Amino acid sequence: MPFFAPVGLVVGALCTVAAIAALWIFDKPEYGFAGHCLAAAIAGWVWILCEIWSTRGLHWDGLSDLGDATGSGALGEKFWTILRDSRLGAFGALHLLAAFSGLWISLTGHLAQGQWVALVLAPAWGRAACIWLAAYSTPYEQRSLGGLACAGSTPQLARWQILLAVGMALLVFMTSSCPFWRLPLLGLGQFVLVHSMIDKTRLHGGVSGDFLGACIQWSQLWFLLITV
Repeated sequence: MPFFAPVGLVVGALCTVAAIAALWIFDKPEYGFAGHCLAAAIAGWVWILCEIWSTRGLHWDGLSDLGDATGSGALGEKFWTILRDSRLGAFGALHLLAAFSGLWISLTGHLAQGQWVALVLAPAWGRAACIWLAAYSTPYEQRSLGGLACAGSTPQLARWQILLAVGMALLVFMTSSCPFWRLPLLGLGQFVLVHSMIDKTRLHGGVSGDFLGACIQWSQLWFLLITV
């Protein structure tokens, strides 16, 4: 778990290099502003595709599973039965659509403005948030991904991740045109997001890998949306 954020940096760097290469291929001066925006949209899609490939889509799977389970309104064992069902339901599909479209739009905005730093840091930000969630939750099953994450995360480690997140946020705001008044909004929104997920784990008896995957995806989306 202490190496979770560095892994995110590697993923972010890999995806950003792929996106920059796509932007270089498709963006031509003679195409004008509309062509530049289209090239940025293609590059943003490449970033997402690279992230899915590098993580095997694991976090997206968690996001859709949790969307189905929470959208059903089920409690107790029925909640976990729905969460473990590999079939995609309406709520899971809506969560995927909302997250994918939001991520694509925000990535396009960053790429159109030539802002690369946030694209590199976003996966690390999501993984830092995942550690916050695991540090203040109890696992639903000890011998599971959620159990391993909780065992490797402590409140002390979570506090170090907060310092790391502050550093990442300041780096992005200092190297982009994003207004600084959004900085507290970034922190507040992330706090609300993580604590709402902690509340859900307490309601349903613990955290699982699906919670962690969903936390990573929603957190990196929030990071990219606010800093665009």
